[in-house]
Amino acid sequence: MRKVQITVIVISIITTLLSGCLFIKPTYTKEKIVETITNLCEVEYSIKPKVWLLGETVWVYMPLPKLITKDVQFDKDVFEKINKVMIGASRVLLSMKPRPQFMALVASDTEEYGIDYTVITWIPDIVKYQLQFVSRDEFFRRNIIRVEESPAALGDREGVHLKKEDIKLSEFLGEQIKQRIQLKFNLDPGLKEAFKSEDVRVVFDKDIFKITCNIKLVKVFPKTPMNTQDEIAKIAAYTIQQYDFKDFLMVEIENAATGEKTDLSRIALKDFL
Repeated sequence: MRKVQITVIVISIITTLLSGCLFIKPTYTKEKIVETITNLCEVEYSIKPKVWLLGETVWVYMPLPKLITKDVQFDKDVFEKINKVMIGASRVLLSMKPRPQFMALVASDTEEYGIDYTVITWIPDIVKYQLQFVSRDEFFRRNIIRVEESPAALGDREGVHLKKEDIKLSEFLGEQIKQRIQLKFNLDPGLKEAFKSEDVRVVFDKDIFKITCNIKLVKVFPKTPMNTQDEIAKIAAYTIQQYDFKDFLMVEIENAATGEKTDLSRIALKDFL
């Protein structure tokens, strides 16, 4: 419950973080990206994040004394700092050509609870949002949000505990499909009272999106969709189609709560769009 509450807060705010960043002439190069983001945040916001460039992914780390208040809300002053660093990093990335593909920002509570708050963004989605090619609601659903307990974050000012890697589009889509399924069955007014969702996992393995979940129908309402497999297939089909991703063979959906398993080829998946 605590994780869900925090996630809702993050999602409701994230679309305000990146406004006003577009239409910047190309200025920076990849060779200078670490230095540029670090210096910009330090000069303009008096915040000095740790920055790394791994392939096509920029990692930004913010060690903070705390992230949340005692009533499980994000600390307002802390979120303002995260806001500033995200805007600063986005300004640099949007002024590059060619740009990296992903930005992963991690803000960690290093003194109180040991919590990692991560936002992973596909850089072209920022451009699409600011050009109004995607709606506000759609934009925040495209960002991967994680709020996780992380004891290793305690005392870590350098980001040593982070598992930094060059993020692949297939992995990003798998996480986005997972997040969209969780949002659908946990928060959608038409579904959250009808279904009990205990676990969702999505991995991309050997060109296959493997979706495993435990989602059980607990109460029937007049407009409750009865086929959980179809609802999940619709989410997967939509997400993959939005990124024009074709480097996969099929999608497997297995629901432990019902014992159902559905295998959909790339062509069959289009029927759910």
